[in-house]
Order: sequence, then C-alpha cells, then structure tokens
Amino acid sequence: MIIYIIRKGTESLLSRQRKTPSIWAAAVLAAMFVFGARDSLADSIRISGTGGAMETVRILAEGFRKTNPDVQIVFPPVMGSSGSIRATIAGRLDIGLSARPLMDEESVSGVVETPYARTPFVFGVNRSVKRTGLTRAAVAAIYAGKQGRWQDGSRIRLVLRPPNDSDIFVLKNISPEMKAAVEVALHRDGMLVAQTDLDAADAIERVPGAFGGITLAMIVSEKRNIRVLALNGIVPGLRTLADGKYPCSKTFFMVTKKDPSAEVRRFIDFVRSPAGTAILVKNGQSAVP
Repeated sequence: MIIYIIRKGTESLLSRQRKTPSIWAAAVLAAMFVFGARDSLADSIRISGTGGAMETVRILAEGFRKTNPDVQIVFPPVMGSSGSIRATIAGRLDIGLSARPLMDEESVSGVVETPYARTPFVFGVNRSVKRTGLTRAAVAAIYAGKQGRWQDGSRIRLVLRPPNDSDIFVLKNISPEMKAAVEVALHRDGMLVAQTDLDAADAIERVPGAFGGITLAMIVSEKRNIRVLALNGIVPGLRTLADGKYPCSKTFFMVTKKDPSAEVRRFIDFVRSPAGTAILVKNGQSAVP
C-alpha cells in the first residue's frame, strides 16, 4: 500500500507495502517490454488497466477460457486507466481497462473504447467506524475539513486520490458543494493520498477511522472488508443505481485497436454475453448495452 501525506505542496511517504513507486514503475515497463511482441504471444490477450476493474476481468477471463481454452489471457501489472490506454496505443496491450472515456488526443491514435460495465461509486469506511450512512452535506463537510471526528470522537482519516484521478471527477460531479469541498481537500495539509485503486482500498480497509470513495465493484470482487455507507438514506446497489435513486457511478471501458485480433473480439463478445453479464452482476456491476 503506497500512501502519501501532502504537506505544503510536498509529498512524504507514510507507509508502503509490496513495491516502492520506482520499483513498481520499473516492473510495469519491464512487463510491457516482455509482453510487447505479438508473435511471442500468439493466441493470447494482454489485459491491464484500472485496478477497480481488474479482479472482475480476471474472473471473466476464467469464464471465457472454459469455452476458449486455446486462448491465453496475460495480466501485466496494474497500470491505471491512462497507463493502459498509452500501452494499448503502443501495442503493448490488447485490451486496456479504463475508468474514463478516451480523451480527444487518445481517440485519434488508432484506438476505440467499448463501455461494458457500470458500478456504483460508494463511500466506504474502515470497520472501526460504526456509521451506516451519511448525508451529502456531511460528506461535503468531511472533504472540506469542517467535520473531522466521528460520533464517538475518533478521528476521520479521509483517503484522497491524485487530482487527475477519475475518482476526483466523479466526486466533483456529485454537486457544486462537493466540487468546492474536494478542491479544499486537495489543498489541505496532512491528507492521505492513495496513488492507485488498490492503495485506496487498502487504506480504507486498514487505517482506523478511514473514509473514502471506492467502487462497489472493487469491494465485491475483491471481498474487501469495507463498510459501504448509505448516501442520503439510499443504499448503493445495482437496483438503486438503475432506478436513479443512487446518484454516483463509474463506467468501465475496454480500449482496443480499431481492428483487434479475432481473440480480442471473442473476449469482448463473451463479456457482453449473458454469461459475462451474470459475472458482472455477481461482482457489483451492471452490463452496459
């Protein structure tokens, strides 16, 4: 878990697990080099991207291979939405998993996006927190630093994401009040900033009093020990998302070359099939038509 404390515009490492950022980046680059040559991985599909989608896609890959045992699915290290898009453009990945649409400059680089899943974006807390729900106003107050303690007097440890992360855009779109509160949070001293989806989930799961945004897909697919909070009395779920009662969501995209291999097309077809849809629903996501 890599978490940074932001102090007056500088970053200092709070805690770490697995790899340091430089080692992690080197591992990603090495994996991209190893898995770069198409000829060395004939009949294979290389997939990586946003951490929130990875575990479900691994489960989808297991289902796909039951009827396509000739196709190997390779998972290089998680590299985030932007990293996976760049790797797909460069031909180092066959499918990049993104939690945001393609930007204009990316969409003219020979790749296309296929939205395939939608999941509630939820507010989760460490199990030490006894709250079961918050109002939008209370969430905004936490981000703005106006509410720093839980009801039992324990400290609220807000887990943030980097300014350009897709989670930040979701948070800002909740309401004008939230947009202002998130801007305040991004400039507050002493904040915990998780660099990846996995780091954010680890922090919420392990830091007493922790609170932050995360997808239901990640909590369910990875069986995370995180309490999901109701928002304005509405419990996040696929039904409340579909009927418009729960307002926050993220859409996952598969990014591929405009003319992908036959194996990639077969995998996409499986994801969008009834069998794929059943796997998505079981893991906190609804299929995107």
